[in-house]
Amino acid sequence: MAAGSKISCKQYASYLLEQTPNYDKTILKDMRPITAGMIGFYRSGSWDAYTGGRHVLDRFRSVSPDLTKPWQEVDETDCTQAHCDQPANQIAWGSDRTEYGRERQSWKSQVICFEEVMLKTHAQEHMAQVINDVLRPATSKIMAHFLQRRAFELAGKKVCVCAGLPEFTFTWDAGGNVYLNTSEDPTGRLTQPILESYILPQYAVGAVNAGTAGFDRLQLHTDKDTFRYLKKEDPTILNAWRVGDFNGAAEEFYKYGLAGYVGDFMVKVLMFPLRFNKIASGRYQIVLPYKNVAATNGMGDDFNEDYNRAQYQISYINNPDALEIKTFRPAAVNALMPFMIRDYGGKWKFATNDLGADCNGKPVENYKGNKGLFYADFDLSVKPAHPEWLIAFFHKVDRPCVVIVNTCNDDPGYPSQDYSSDPTACPSVFEFVAYESDGFNVAANTIKVDGNTISHGAIGEGTLAAFIAELPSILGGTWAVESVPDKTFTLTGSTAESVEIPFLA
Repeated sequence: MAAGSKISCKQYASYLLEQTPNYDKTILKDMRPITAGMIGFYRSGSWDAYTGGRHVLDRFRSVSPDLTKPWQEVDETDCTQAHCDQPANQIAWGSDRTEYGRERQSWKSQVICFEEVMLKTHAQEHMAQVINDVLRPATSKIMAHFLQRRAFELAGKKVCVCAGLPEFTFTWDAGGNVYLNTSEDPTGRLTQPILESYILPQYAVGAVNAGTAGFDRLQLHTDKDTFRYLKKEDPTILNAWRVGDFNGAAEEFYKYGLAGYVGDFMVKVLMFPLRFNKIASGRYQIVLPYKNVAATNGMGDDFNEDYNRAQYQISYINNPDALEIKTFRPAAVNALMPFMIRDYGGKWKFATNDLGADCNGKPVENYKGNKGLFYADFDLSVKPAHPEWLIAFFHKVDRPCVVIVNTCNDDPGYPSQDYSSDPTACPSVFEFVAYESDGFNVAANTIKVDGNTISHGAIGEGTLAAFIAELPSILGGTWAVESVPDKTFTLTGSTAESVEIPFLA
């Protein structure tokens, strides 16, 4: 080591084993909201086995009497009146016949190899996340979207929010429910006066009396932005049209998914209602709330900002008895034919046989039973029990208007900041007693600082003041004579921890 040098960190080199990368023990997972939508809202039933794929629904129609018929005064002196054979006004009756049928979808996962799974260090945690946070929520998302679409398609009235509030017709492009073609184009938002105009017609067809749990109001199903917009203060209708939220104590409303009320309507906020982007006049493309992107391993979903910006939406005046959801209920055909009775409500199962083909088209062999996949079946029908109690509005929707609010105080600029929490350092003072022998003498390269010898020339002076003037600088310190008679001198302000000056005898 060179005289006076400090210790280098290289002298502390470590040869311990290091494994990188260093993985966190905690594994995070995506959090997504529960997408219930209209699940559990409509009446439910079952579609029995061996009853075909389509059912015919007969509905008795109510007939109103002609209230314009004249009334005749009774005149006992008029012999021309047929007192015994009074002319009678007639009233008829009738029924409607419609058909509805089963609809189905099947889903499955990729093939999983048991041997490969056992090689993964977090296979148990990951498979639990796949089952609880991917597959089971997928069932809710599939059903919520399906019910909203079928409610739109089976609504007794489909109203376009544009001039005149016309009813409209629509078609989907073949091959899926992606592109919607409509006979009318929405030009405005859903407003309180529009809702008011449908109160009396809904009362007239008995929608209110058909409510559940004693609710005597209609129900509006829409998004949160539209609900907030309906509450926007309007001096022309504020007193006559009450709006409000239900607080957490209103359990009797919250347990039915109701968020508030607007006039005669209880409001159920749909997390992700059907939304569309306009491609051209009369043509729209559906926009989903999530899109899948590539992940480090496999894929994952991200919220779709295009859904948040989409401006065309379906909202509903709804009723729990408007539709009936009938899930297919299988039944054994014969005791000697032990077919597996499957669940058709979207319950995920695990299969280990008939797994299809691999990426090379070769059938997947599984005589060891070490491969499998998840699958789920959906088979149900939607019965239009009272579609006249269901109105679908095709309207524009918008996010809240953002106004940038500036501050009212002056900008303070950037004054210098000092956040040090270090205590005030105590002054470092070294006191020395000089040894005088024919003057004050120190041999070259003998002074030690913090135990290390430093380089300096020989020092020899007759007076103490002259002597300290020749001393080398010690880590920012200052030399000074303290007492000539006592032959003492000091070193102040140095960052050194120890200083040794060996005087010659």
